[in-house]
Amino acid sequence: MIWCLDFHAPYRCHHAGACCKAGWTIPFEDGTVAAQDDTGACIFLDGRARRCAIHRARGIDALPLACRMFPRVVLHDGRGTFVSLSHFCPTAAALLFEGSGRADIVGAPAALANVGDLDGLDARHEWPPLLRPGVLMDLESYGAWERRAVVLLTGDAVAARDALARLEDVTARVIAWTPGSASLRDRVHGAFDQDRPPRMHAGSGRDTAVTRWLAARLFGAWSAYQGDGLAATMRYLRSCLQTFEEEVQRDADAREAIRRSDFRLLHRG
Repeated sequence: MIWCLDFHAPYRCHHAGACCKAGWTIPFEDGTVAAQDDTGACIFLDGRARRCAIHRARGIDALPLACRMFPRVVLHDGRGTFVSLSHFCPTAAALLFEGSGRADIVGAPAALANVGDLDGLDARHEWPPLLRPGVLMDLESYGAWERRAVVLLTGDAVAARDALARLEDVTARVIAWTPGSASLRDRVHGAFDQDRPPRMHAGSGRDTAVTRWLAARLFGAWSAYQGDGLAATMRYLRSCLQTFEEEVQRDADAREAIRRSDFRLLHRG
């Protein structure tokens, strides 16, 4: 099964060209590399048509893997395949500001998933994420935490920093679980069920977009497999919010700050 966040499901490439003009080195499968013009843009970008000449002439299947995949960020594990998006793409960034209400994890539509092999982190043969050092989660419990975390971050119109603080409190209760009468899955649900949001500052439209963005960085997070599980993902989310807060100070433009943040977080070596 291939999964995505519901607010990413409508994604369709609008040929904004941000990826084509980012100055990235794009290898083809035969080993050749797409050249760049004097501005750093890919030579296959037709500026007047705002479209890749290869894409226009031969379709998406003829594009190099990196171009077919962008802006998708993919994780494979024993539960299935998880497709998030990089909001450096202006079209993906705009989706964060459309609609409101809590987000959920849904089956990915063909337009999002059917772009050939979905290249990403392959954790299908790895141990599940750590609950804490020395203690593994099971995939069912991890999936329950991930789904409930997405809902918590996006379910209430509160400031992004407050939403993240609530998730940190809930996650700390989950991490403290020890084998006993209750299963880890029950502990996960119990910790979220006990969450009672205190009086917090009401969030703005910007906060709604930022909490959705944080949910997108949590969903299918590579950090869960590359570090100490839940703790690594929470550290990553804190660094994401800090990065956004640094970027938004530059021009007070939340959408562009999110775009620059994802460029820093996802696309710088």
